[in-house]
Amino acid sequence: MPRVCTVTGKKTEVGMNVSHSMRHTKRTFLPNLQKLKFHSDALGRDFALRISTAGLRTLTKHGGLDGYVMAKPVSRLTPEMAAIKKAIEKKMGKSEKPVKKPVRKPTRSARLVKKVEKRTVAAK
Repeated sequence: MPRVCTVTGKKTEVGMNVSHSMRHTKRTFLPNLQKLKFHSDALGRDFALRISTAGLRTLTKHGGLDGYVMAKPVSRLTPEMAAIKKAIEKKMGKSEKPVKKPVRKPTRSARLVKKVEKRTVAAK
């Protein structure tokens, strides 16, 4: 089984160890892969995925497996994820999309505006 993330596509990279004397020796950089199960609400079953921690954050941001798969075009998905998307579209129809909007923090400028408003209200 290759060491590849099914969400982000991260894989093993090759580089060099550089010692204090500047001697170079080859080494590999492995992705931080975790084997986790994700539940698809649309299909009603679990999928065991080998994903990186960055891929886990991506799935969380999109609201789960279904939300991520439906938000991305097939060309941007790995073959395993494209198969999941195809199964969801087949079951639900292309018109319905189970996309959950991620909860976003207010921007820095919005937070500054709130601070200024609080100060002006307190000053009055």
